[in-house]
Amino acid sequence: MAIEFEPLSPLSRRIAEVAETIADEAHRTLFERVVGRIDPEAHLALQEKYRSAPGFGDPTYMYKYLDVCPWLKDKVARAFSMGLADSPPLRILDLGAGGGHFLAVCNALGHQTVGIDLAFPLYIDLCALMDVDRRTWRVNPGQPLPATLGRFDLVTAFQLKFDALGFDRARGWLYWSLADWDFFIRDVTGERMRYPGRLCLQLNSRLLPDGTRERFADVIAACEAAGARVNETASEISFAPSGPIGLFHPQGCVNEETA
Repeated sequence: MAIEFEPLSPLSRRIAEVAETIADEAHRTLFERVVGRIDPEAHLALQEKYRSAPGFGDPTYMYKYLDVCPWLKDKVARAFSMGLADSPPLRILDLGAGGGHFLAVCNALGHQTVGIDLAFPLYIDLCALMDVDRRTWRVNPGQPLPATLGRFDLVTAFQLKFDALGFDRARGWLYWSLADWDFFIRDVTGERMRYPGRLCLQLNSRLLPDGTRERFADVIAACEAAGARVNETASEISFAPSGPIGLFHPQGCVNEETA
């Protein structure tokens, strides 16, 4: 998103500024519906709460998400591209929900949503501001998602980071193995999904020891071989399960192009 964020700007001004940049009338109408649900006084209180926080002035840090309007514009476009604006009500689970911008858009479309993320105070506060149901949970390799979540028609994870295991001095950054991904996909599609369902993932990038980054080509290729539709350039993976699936045992997967 090529934009200069303004986390301390008045909400009303940012609504008007961002709305003017939305050419599509349907997108603009949905954007205005979503931002119309936000209490300006509550948003101002969050700005005051975090304006003196360490790192607030860093444009790469999480406080950019306080400038909710550009993010909501982006998520409106994503919702339309995924067909959620014309879909009957779905139950949606978003892993790594962050500040809840995507789920706020989904809620405005009449979907029932749940978000999962770590206990970052800003994310918790933003989800509360936008009335997003978020739960604190770490997605760990080899660990199933909580059964108390129930089942969902759509499970998403955008620019996900839960596959990063940490830094090792000898080997650099460590990430999930294909076996870890197999467990995760089998758990989500077998235990947390209603059929026919959708599992939509957007991977981040792998940080190499020399500081450069590369796509997770092995994960993308394994998912494609298991029946997923992939966009390698955007690191996007989309399964349309009709039953439990995994990378090594892909039964139950319907490629979305032929579904």
